[in-house]
Amino acid sequence: MSFEKILEELKTLKDVRPEICEKIKNHNLPVIIFGAAETAGRVANILKSYGVEIAGYAVDEKYFKPNQTYLERSVYNLDELVTTPEKYVFVLGCVGVGGEPPRIIEFLKDTKIIKYAFNESTIAKNLNYEYISANRAKFTETFYWLADELSKKTMIEFLKAKITYDIKCNFEIYYPSQYFNEITNGVTTPNGGGGYVDCGAFNGDTVKNFIDWSGGNYSKIFAVEADPVNFAALEKFIAEKNYKNVVAVNCGAWNEKTTLTFSDTNKTNAAVSAEGKIKIAADTIDNITGGEKIKFIKMDIEGAELPALQGAAETIKKFKPTLAICAYHKAADLITLPQFIKSLNPDYKFYLCKHTLASDTELVLYAIP
Repeated sequence: MSFEKILEELKTLKDVRPEICEKIKNHNLPVIIFGAAETAGRVANILKSYGVEIAGYAVDEKYFKPNQTYLERSVYNLDELVTTPEKYVFVLGCVGVGGEPPRIIEFLKDTKIIKYAFNESTIAKNLNYEYISANRAKFTETFYWLADELSKKTMIEFLKAKITYDIKCNFEIYYPSQYFNEITNGVTTPNGGGGYVDCGAFNGDTVKNFIDWSGGNYSKIFAVEADPVNFAALEKFIAEKNYKNVVAVNCGAWNEKTTLTFSDTNKTNAAVSAEGKIKIAADTIDNITGGEKIKFIKMDIEGAELPALQGAAETIKKFKPTLAICAYHKAADLITLPQFIKSLNPDYKFYLCKHTLASDTELVLYAIP
């Protein structure tokens, strides 16, 4: 399929949320959101914007605690509520990452309950048909750079989901293994696969995943985390695990050595922001790694991926590492990120994978040398 044909299809698509919300209201039943964390709160705000009132939240029995509340609403035991399914309407409030997808699929396939779901969207809200059409040549370039049909389908369905918010767009492209998978297999060797840079190391979860996946075959790991609260958790985790040759670096990955303002701490989406209330150190990956042979770079840094790649230019040109770069934080990510990587090494092959079922997050651009 040509990208022009894709554009013709995108032009006809509509936002599914107004129709879903009308159906929810027409049931005249209490509305319960399945989930009781940040995603559920965002889903509640979307529902309220369409005039849907929230009666409460629900979690599986193993997570349920008596008298629990979330956003001034009661949190119920879902297993108890579904014993009288005719009394409620349920709305999905989980994104589907890590261990959640099987439970989400089970929820969506449950024919005993009245349930609805839409693709939860929090970022790159200007990635709409008008933006895509205005940049059709650049999106077309990315599309034809993708190395396999699943990657091309992933790009198409991701763009459809941005326009429609239809959760079904994710079903055929969902790829469970993030970063360390069939695409990136082979970047390590039995005698040590070079260094690994984890930009957005958070609390050490992806450091652990890399070590488990590589079998410990690495020369050095640079775990880069800007958020001071997350960084404290990262240091503690590395010490408790007694990992060798793992260096925790408390700074942001950027295109120069500088000081930046940062948004709220202790969250997965803390980010560089002009409105931020704290100051953080920032540096380039070229400086941080100090000439170490780097064979794998992962980035999930809330929209700072392009400047971080710019700050890794010499490392990328010299060592040609495998790259796993989140490409969903900004509307231009699917344009600027592959373009910049190609400018450093035109031989990189690109793959695109979607690692969540019910949101527009965790779209990863893989560059394989």
